[in-house]
Amino acid sequence: MGVRFAPDFALMIILGISVLFTACEVVNSDLNNEPTIGSGLEIYLTQSEYIDNLDLDYNNVNLDTIALKSNPMLSYKDLLSYDTTEHKFTLRISHDVLKIGESGVYGRMFIVTIDKKPIYCGFNWPVISSIPCNWIYIEEPYEELDGLEDNEILIKFNSLKEKDPRLNRIIVERPEKDGKISS
Repeated sequence: MGVRFAPDFALMIILGISVLFTACEVVNSDLNNEPTIGSGLEIYLTQSEYIDNLDLDYNNVNLDTIALKSNPMLSYKDLLSYDTTEHKFTLRISHDVLKIGESGVYGRMFIVTIDKKPIYCGFNWPVISSIPCNWIYIEEPYEELDGLEDNEILIKFNSLKEKDPRLNRIIVERPEKDGKISS
């Protein structure tokens, strides 16, 4: 003869299993709140290797027309904090992974996005370049010269006549909401 459960006991087992599945789903949804590619502040290289044009005002370039690589150079999950005073990013990874110095003397274009919407462009700039960048750039980190830690980069701006797009409020809102802004 089989074991028989009282109806109240069977109901308690079913209720307990339901609570367990619900708890597991809540834990899974919390784990899935990790930013995915295309969300938050990210930096993408362009598909074509555009170089800096010294006579161009990049505030007037339609960035929506520039094709981006499918994966970001720097993803939002790798950004620990953004110091808006110095425009310094502290990363979860080494800045060496970004391979900033692998560009010619006129740099290599990148585009900063928020939720995959282009906000401004800049250039990866090799430390050995004899030509100065006249726009936004991330210079190849070089510890002896810049004093940056292994997980830090500076997004610099070098123009006397153009407006600095790094100060765009859209750039700050998302990281600020997520507690990643420092100053």
